[in-house]
Amino acid sequence: MEMNLAVIWAGLAIGLAGVGVALGQSNLAHTSVDILGRNPKLSSTLMVYTILGIALVESAAIYALVVAFKIMAVADTIDPANAIAAGLAIGLTGMGAGYGQWKLVSHSLESVNRNPRNKGQVMQFMVLFLALIETIAIYGLIIAFQLLG
Repeated sequence: MEMNLAVIWAGLAIGLAGVGVALGQSNLAHTSVDILGRNPKLSSTLMVYTILGIALVESAAIYALVVAFKIMAVADTIDPANAIAAGLAIGLTGMGAGYGQWKLVSHSLESVNRNPRNKGQVMQFMVLFLALIETIAIYGLIIAFQLLG
């Protein structure tokens, strides 16, 4: 029985991105709950920031899932090197984006905790910078699709 290595790389694509996303989401939620324990008055602001942050961090895993399905769809016809490269492209960029977005949103929450009057300006900066970090995962997605044909 011959095992198609492309399928392994489909699993690693979502696995690598999933690790970064899961760590990012769990640490982001941890920061939010920690601040809530110290400053309950910020509960509604924390909820908005946390949900927005978790949703945006999740996008990297969605990109990886799409690429994993594409790898599996072409597994019988693809050059294994292309499957490896596509899996790594989206897996590693997804992991990096998840990590970077977690750090950004967590520090934004800490900033709002220190100075709640600046929450609007912090939110503007956070959303802009989240979009910039997200572009790296989008680059990984584009490269993965180019490699997969």
